[in-house]
Amino acid sequence: MSFTEREKRIINNEMSKLKNEISLKFFTDYIKDEEGNKIRKCMSCNGIATLLSALAQSSKGKLAVEEFSTELDSEDSNNYKIDKIPTILFLDKKGKEIIRYTAIPDGNELVPFIKTLQIYSGKSPFYKDQIKSNLNKIDKSDIKLFITQTCPYCPQVLPIATLFAIVAKGKISLDIVDINANPDIAQRYNVSGVPFTLINEKESISGMFTPQDLLDKLTKGQRDFGGMYA
Repeated sequence: MSFTEREKRIINNEMSKLKNEISLKFFTDYIKDEEGNKIRKCMSCNGIATLLSALAQSSKGKLAVEEFSTELDSEDSNNYKIDKIPTILFLDKKGKEIIRYTAIPDGNELVPFIKTLQIYSGKSPFYKDQIKSNLNKIDKSDIKLFITQTCPYCPQVLPIATLFAIVAKGKISLDIVDINANPDIAQRYNVSGVPFTLINEKESISGMFTPQDLLDKLTKGQRDFGGMYA
């Protein structure tokens, strides 16, 4: 994977804004040759490995990426139920999965992915407190957000969904799925347009949404407005 000059500037500028140290788990299919070099059959895995390395290098030591192999690390792969590669996992402080990223975070998805890293590191958007104030009204929820790399609207909703998962203290798990990279999953859920958000396999949002829209869905319309714009 090569980067444009614009992408290089974004990576250098935005990765320096991480607040606290964070780590990601990255699953590929690498094996090692006789010299110990990693060989990946999955081409998109190579691209994401290059991207994550560049992000880590620009983070001033605040981003660590731990790569696991479905070929060599079967115990970890089984523990985290990895059935697709590449997969990037965000875990909470207790080691519980909160975000599963089965998409390729480049192109249009680079900036929202970096925004997610910033939030994950402790940077606070203005509506974080409003989400936290409504956590007692949110049941344990599973969200699937379906996107594509070329979707012009997906970069706007992705950071909203990831923020909810990060601040929900384990109440929300989020799976981000690129339907072009995972057509079988798209077919399983009958997804043809993006962004498409599925909540607990029942409720859904087609197209763009605001934090208020998602909070309304999660609280079943019982959210406390508490300063959040209606």
